[in-house]
Amino acid sequence: MPTTKGDKAMNKTHVVFGATGALGAAIVRQLATEGKPVRAVVRNTDRTRQVLPKSAEITVGNATRPESVQAVCKGAAVIYHCVNVPYSKWSTVMPGVTDNLLAGAREAKGRLVFPGNVYGYGPFQIIPATEDHPLAATSKKGQLRNALERKLMDAHQAGDVRVVIPRFSDYYGPNVTNKLMAPIFEAALVGKKASWMGKLDIPHDLVHIDDAAVACVLLGTTESAYGQFWHVPGAGPLTGRQFMEIAFKAADTKPNVGVMGRGFFRFVGLFVPDAREMVELMYEFEKPLVLDGNKFASAFPSFKYTSHEDAVSQTVEWFRQHSAS
Repeated sequence: MPTTKGDKAMNKTHVVFGATGALGAAIVRQLATEGKPVRAVVRNTDRTRQVLPKSAEITVGNATRPESVQAVCKGAAVIYHCVNVPYSKWSTVMPGVTDNLLAGAREAKGRLVFPGNVYGYGPFQIIPATEDHPLAATSKKGQLRNALERKLMDAHQAGDVRVVIPRFSDYYGPNVTNKLMAPIFEAALVGKKASWMGKLDIPHDLVHIDDAAVACVLLGTTESAYGQFWHVPGAGPLTGRQFMEIAFKAADTKPNVGVMGRGFFRFVGLFVPDAREMVELMYEFEKPLVLDGNKFASAFPSFKYTSHEDAVSQTVEWFRQHSAS
């Protein structure tokens, strides 16, 4: 059983970069709920009070600037790297940001939580996939992800900075407004056609954003979790069809579902760079994507996932309110 008590550093400030993004904001909310001092680092303050609790300390910072990172990391016990940028900018932005946050954690003598995805595995060779699945990325983004994770774990092994890396599949929930999830919930609310990527009837793990945040905080405040990778798969795999039908039911509208294949993204990609970037990840929605979460479940037996039905209902309500506002 991992140990969470007895580490006084965990009661010091938790610093969240990318704090207005979906996962960053959820982590800030979770830390505030647990009564932990939390510093939310944002590029600007336009959206902060729409998504962040009043108890959070809001700090303007820029993760692409080393001196800014060093300043906002002062006194940090745990640093959460939730910075994200459009796919088309990953290769030019993410390495530098990760280097800066690693340096900031080193200077503060803090720890680093690097929430991850499954791009580094490439098409799953084992179902369900365990944490030791081969790192056989076929995409540029997966190869970059592997390189960043390797750098961070090398720093951990060298005794430089303590690092823990949870891995998730796709998120959904309040404030998750990406180009896959937002159109589904917006369509369900008005009874229009909603579309899934790839194939409709392939099992795919999906995790509620608040569950992902709880997992990140659990791992970040658990001494023995560091130096490891952890799968956090969610409440169980669903097909795209099942997921969208649950959304329509929660919205009390008639199901109307379709699919977006490779041809769609190739065409849209002629005009939208991020759509073009999605083509190399289509395999995730054309073949089963199911994670083995036994390691995490065994280490944290009291952790319970929100059921998909409850989580989808919460998400529908958030989009209803967001649309109205």
